[in-house]
Amino acid sequence: MTEGIARVDQPLFLISQAQRSGGTLLLRLFDGHPECHVVPFQLRGLDDAAKCPPSTLGEAWRMLWDPKLAHRYEEGHRQRKNAVLDDADTFSFELEPERQRKIFDACAGAYADPTLRNLFDCYFTSYFNGWSDYANLAGEKRWLVGFEPGVARSLARRTAVRDIYPDGLVISVLRDPWTWYASAKRWEPRWSEREAAIAHWCKVGAGTLKWRRQRGKQRREVRVIRFESLLSETEETMSRIARWLRIEYRPELAKPTFNGRPIKANTSFADVQSEVSTRPLARAHRELSKDDVDYIESTAGELYRKLAKKAVKDWTKIED
Repeated sequence: MTEGIARVDQPLFLISQAQRSGGTLLLRLFDGHPECHVVPFQLRGLDDAAKCPPSTLGEAWRMLWDPKLAHRYEEGHRQRKNAVLDDADTFSFELEPERQRKIFDACAGAYADPTLRNLFDCYFTSYFNGWSDYANLAGEKRWLVGFEPGVARSLARRTAVRDIYPDGLVISVLRDPWTWYASAKRWEPRWSEREAAIAHWCKVGAGTLKWRRQRGKQRREVRVIRFESLLSETEETMSRIARWLRIEYRPELAKPTFNGRPIKANTSFADVQSEVSTRPLARAHRELSKDDVDYIESTAGELYRKLAKKAVKDWTKIED
């Protein structure tokens, strides 16, 4: 089953920050780059790996495989979220679960005593090789690109990422807490409570600062990029990130796609129809009351400005 299979054992380039901060957009911008395998949906397994590493192949599969993939295989992928988003476009996703499981078992079964990294590599080998209409399997790859929000808030999760992918890199998209709250409360009922929502934003932000320090000042293995830069200076921002990753900058990096097909914004604002739009930045501020603005300033303003300074510092000099 492993004959003719392309190994996916590249280091992980992890996109992680508070949800509704542009992580999906950044993921879609990398889609189709010939030097990257891009996992099109949120990752799984980091939580379980942090708590209790698997002892059998069956446990590893259950840890890593997302049951939602079966539905996407049957129905295709469509961007949809309650009453705030319903994109009419449906994207084919031909990843048959049984085929993927067979490739995973064959790959992992070749190891007498597989490490956790071996299991992750075999899972993503099965993912991209089992995905029969995947358009970017061929060619030499430098990175596995994945998105999992909120990793920074947990020391155990941060440690798991470091232990599994010591050769990996992490980027956090920083969205200011005012526009973040305006978007988040639309998207998730649990964030309609202002105090709980901003506490979540602060926990992720504080964890990002710790993560950035822990992963080394020399290599800057964890960097922060501003959400505004991603929306309003897309080409320049993606060019900087490409230089950091030592991959070729290509115009496609400024256009979000899903398996090579253009895809609209994954936004909670219904009047945004384009792929990359700055409209959420202005729209969000108009939706907040003065009390909201003042509360967020007193609770999260200082932390935001500290993170924003780190974002500037992280990109003032990119190694050649």
